[in-house]
Amino acid sequence: MARALKYVIHLSVVGTIYFFLVQFALELALAHPGAIAIWPPAAFALVAVLVGGYRVVPAIFAAAYIANAASSDSSYAAVATAVNNAFEAVAGGFLVNWWAGGRSAFGAPLGMAKFVLIAIFVVAISASVDSILNLGLGPSSRIEEVDWQKFAAIWFPRWLSDLAAVLMITPALVLWVTDHPRRFDFRAFLESAALFATAAAFGAVAFSRLTADMPSAAPLAIFAVLPLLWAALRRGPRDTATTALILLGFETWGAIFGGGPLARSVGEESSTLLLIFMIGIATPSLVLAADAVLRRRSERIIRDTRKELGQAREQFAQSQKMEAVGQLTGGVAHDFNNLLTVIVGNLNIAQRHLEPLTDAPAERLRRLVNNAMRGAERATTITKHLLAFSRKQPFDPKPLNINKLVHGLSDFLRRSLGETISLEILGGDGLWQAEADPAQLEAAILNLAVNARDAMLSGGKLTIVIENCFLDEKYCHRHDELVAGPYVRMALIDTGAGMSKDVLERVFEPFFTTKKAGQGTGLGMSQVYAFVKESNGHIEIHSEPGKGTTVTIYLPALPENVQEEETAEREIPTGNAAPTILLVEDDHDVRAYVVEILRELHYRVLEAHDAVSALALIDRNDVRVDLLLADLVLPGMNGGRLAEELKARQPEVRALFMTGYSREAIIDQWPVGTDIEMLHKPLTQDALEQKVRAVLNQAR
Repeated sequence: MARALKYVIHLSVVGTIYFFLVQFALELALAHPGAIAIWPPAAFALVAVLVGGYRVVPAIFAAAYIANAASSDSSYAAVATAVNNAFEAVAGGFLVNWWAGGRSAFGAPLGMAKFVLIAIFVVAISASVDSILNLGLGPSSRIEEVDWQKFAAIWFPRWLSDLAAVLMITPALVLWVTDHPRRFDFRAFLESAALFATAAAFGAVAFSRLTADMPSAAPLAIFAVLPLLWAALRRGPRDTATTALILLGFETWGAIFGGGPLARSVGEESSTLLLIFMIGIATPSLVLAADAVLRRRSERIIRDTRKELGQAREQFAQSQKMEAVGQLTGGVAHDFNNLLTVIVGNLNIAQRHLEPLTDAPAERLRRLVNNAMRGAERATTITKHLLAFSRKQPFDPKPLNINKLVHGLSDFLRRSLGETISLEILGGDGLWQAEADPAQLEAAILNLAVNARDAMLSGGKLTIVIENCFLDEKYCHRHDELVAGPYVRMALIDTGAGMSKDVLERVFEPFFTTKKAGQGTGLGMSQVYAFVKESNGHIEIHSEPGKGTTVTIYLPALPENVQEEETAEREIPTGNAAPTILLVEDDHDVRAYVVEILRELHYRVLEAHDAVSALALIDRNDVRVDLLLADLVLPGMNGGRLAEELKARQPEVRALFMTGYSREAIIDQWPVGTDIEMLHKPLTQDALEQKVRAVLNQAR
């Protein structure tokens, strides 16, 4: 009911306005027969269809019929005229919507040009129908009976009056209804007011009696062009159409009351000249205005694109720099791992030799060795974090206790946060195990901690809360990637500056950063997001400016029966013949340590410092090798090529590689298979013993 009432009111308003416009135009023509022939109802009807749709057509038809019935003796003529007026509006609206782009046609040069062609075509048909009705011709009239001279005398003024109204009034009304500025600009308002005042002043000079008595005053009409050029180049299509409408008003005034450079009298010839002159200056100005707006929009897009391209170049350069730093860090970590292998290995040997001793000097030595071992273990942890932070690791999910992992990372986090930021870790009791890649989870936590640090420049507190939770169907329904069930929730809460809504919407975009140029790549949060999604988890961020940020990560919990891997007991090779291991390592200290460990485990060991020496040793002694234990990166021929050469001689030989690089760095730089057996430095006796035994058992 409400919609029907609203529709009736809409029709009533449109019909009333159209009726009074028709009455005003008819009375003006009767009062001033020599006035310029312009028909505003034609423009209003087209505007009503473009803005209100085809549902306003009944109102146009009814108003046209009522207005024409009062001034016509024939009801047939009134109906035909009403049908013709409604057809003109419907046909014009349909063609503008279908071909010219609808209401947006007045904001584009091509759309404006198409609108002009549509107006010429549709108004020509309407003027022809009006002329036929005016001459009293009907369907039975023969073409020989038509007085074509009289037909043309009626048709041309009607066509020109409707065309002038459609071209001059329609764009202004449509643009004022649809083209609203996004915000009020006082300077633009002042410029528009000055433009309209100037148009009124120049219109008075060009078309009024003020300059009628001046000799050779006709060239003053050129003043009418200047405001249109100003509007077209500076203010856009809406103000241009409005300026043309103001000038049209003064032109109509001059035609009615006489005077002006182009109207020495009120004759029809001067009226027609004035009308053609106005169409000739207004229409190109509207096309120029649309083109100027399109050009400014294109220039703005180009500027924005260039700016974004420059930012992308800076981010790419920063990314390249970080990649170079990562490669350098990986190389340093590799060499450092070799040193740690020697340090940790020999400290481990010293611990074993001190175990049976109970005297006071031995106890003191045991404490010193244990302190040295703890320092070496911290150095090992730092090296592992450097590798994880500098190069993305391959996804290798394992059951893990997140509480234990975060506490193990606490020292590194405190050093990264600095002295002005405190760290608190709150881990729940009975925490479930989750399945994730430990190295990538550590890198994600470190990324988030660094972001929190940068948001707390004046100091603050970072709290990490780890607890069990259960996500129900209702919550998971809002996130397609989630499955209802048990999860381990880890929340990182900082007291920093917080983030705005705009930043939150883009926080996971690659290369998006709020840091200054050279201080960040914008890849940290995107890497965290990718890790969480790869782990079948979910990440949320809640933040407000001045209220800090909370980043919450949900990782799927494993079934309760999944336990951490237990350390296997040591087994000593048995049998008459101990397995033979060919050890190839270019670092003398590492090689000496590994040889000592393997011989202590009762293996037969052959050693070489490079691949060429190893192959020569095998060829010269004709010895059968059970296991090749080689550093993957060797001078000259690398470990992978050495394994291939050795398997060509002894197909049953197994291969185990040692390296201080990450697996991904190895796969990227050296041609080895992804399924190779690998030991990561620094090597401990337990890890070496278990891996060697496992590889040898595979061969049996």
